[in-house]
Amino acid sequence: MNLKFVISLLLLLLITNPVGAQIGNETVFGFLNVPGSARTAALGGDHVSLDQGNTSLFTTNPAYLNVTTHKEFYVSYVNHLTDIYLGMVGFSYHLNNIGTFGTGIRFVNYGDFTRTDSEGIEQGEFSSYDFSWNMAFSRTLYENLQAGIGFQMIAGSYDSYRSTAVALFGGLLYSFNDDYTHVGISFQHLGTQLTTFDETDEDLPLTVTAGITHRLQHLPLRFNLTLHSLNRWEMPVFDDEETPGFTDNLFRHMRFGTEILFSDNFHLRVGYDRLKNEELKTDRRIDLSGAGIGLGIAVRDIRIDLSRTTYSDTGGLLQLNLSTRF
Repeated sequence: MNLKFVISLLLLLLITNPVGAQIGNETVFGFLNVPGSARTAALGGDHVSLDQGNTSLFTTNPAYLNVTTHKEFYVSYVNHLTDIYLGMVGFSYHLNNIGTFGTGIRFVNYGDFTRTDSEGIEQGEFSSYDFSWNMAFSRTLYENLQAGIGFQMIAGSYDSYRSTAVALFGGLLYSFNDDYTHVGISFQHLGTQLTTFDETDEDLPLTVTAGITHRLQHLPLRFNLTLHSLNRWEMPVFDDEETPGFTDNLFRHMRFGTEILFSDNFHLRVGYDRLKNEELKTDRRIDLSGAGIGLGIAVRDIRIDLSRTTYSDTGGLLQLNLSTRF
């Protein structure tokens, strides 16, 4: 893989993508924004520079795929709001002197709905779903630099309305020689619809993300700071009474996460996403929307990650990840 190719793609995104205001998530296939791992969900959302990233994170940054993820299999389940559920499954395989391959699927079932006509007369039921198939390749470019590129096929069906799309994703991950600090950058969902729901083209949820992870040398703490949506500066939310200023926009780009490393087999995680808090908060004085908490537990060859993220008065999401080697 050519380093210049990956960097050129990242620069192309920053140059060509519109940076105008966008309220909330005005894109199609928003299910792609749900964190693919309970670990990142507990840390406030997707991070691109995590230490010891595994296969479940490869759609966030395919550079997480490397020789340490060889033959790793994962499955993830999200108990979403109401009757919605989201599942993910995938695995990776490393080939010596070539690189590491990863593939997986993501599926959302929104449940069954009653179809009615304009007069409210029932005309049966219908179901709706979103689906994506992802594959990626990653390779070590230099001793401490990993690069990856991936491809997605995306589909959605809501009764008689259907849409399909294709997209690319890619990223870089650099580890400093002391292995206490890692930096990463990635882009996700660079693509287009092949067919549309109602003959109207909609944008995919394109995002460029950069982050840094640092572990303290003498304390069992690991800190993560991620800047997301770097392809646009303005980050307004629905109930803004005026255009957000510099400080508001800056903090709405940020995600914070901390891992307390009690041992190699037990981690406690907390995180916070400022934008999610602004989008979901209520009028309560203390509102934990946008916050996450979770655990990471290793039992022999099985890794268990559990998280709960808060969605204000609407409730919270529970996510469970299991990973092992086959």
